[in-house]
Amino acid sequence: MRKFILIFYLLFKPFISNSQEDKVALDLLNSMSENYKKMKGFTSSFTYTMENLTEDIKDSFSGKISVKDDKYILFIEGQKIINDSKTVWTYLEDLNEVTISDFDPSEQDISINNVFEIYKDGYRHKFIESTEGFSTVEIYPEDENKSYFKILFKILDNNLLSSFTVYDKSNSIYIYSIDDFLEEELVSELFTFDLEKYPDIEVIDFR
Repeated sequence: MRKFILIFYLLFKPFISNSQEDKVALDLLNSMSENYKKMKGFTSSFTYTMENLTEDIKDSFSGKISVKDDKYILFIEGQKIINDSKTVWTYLEDLNEVTISDFDPSEQDISINNVFEIYKDGYRHKFIESTEGFSTVEIYPEDENKSYFKILFKILDNNLLSSFTVYDKSNSIYIYSIDDFLEEELVSELFTFDLEKYPDIEVIDFR
């Protein structure tokens, strides 16, 4: 009987271990998500790095984003992108040009404003390790048609995100590192584009 129990334990130990790791990972992700969800808003500077391991290409640039609920303002590479959850304005300062379009959530797979909740539907979770200051968790999409196969999260002990890394099937890695973070209350009026403030602006409206 003891021999049978030992064999049973050895056979099913990997499944028990994986289940425990999944729960730890999900608990960490939930704590992080709830932390951001309770905030009235935040502003964060970040560094985006792209590495293509096949072509030996590496590129990097900095950006800044302010988020309130489903709204955000993103400053990146000479662009100011405003999303009020219904309309998206993309303003190019050098050209004094704005492009206006309807917001389509299905086109926004992964971004720095929705990554806090992306794990909740259609992903498997795995706890990797905890080191001093942060924990590492990976998630894997169940949809095999996704262009990526893994996202790695580094979650600080205060339930803030330190970085997340997307592993693409084209052998590219996309790293978003949070450089600084400020929780703040943001007014909804901030997340709209006032054409009257931009004299002689060229408007391209796709709505």
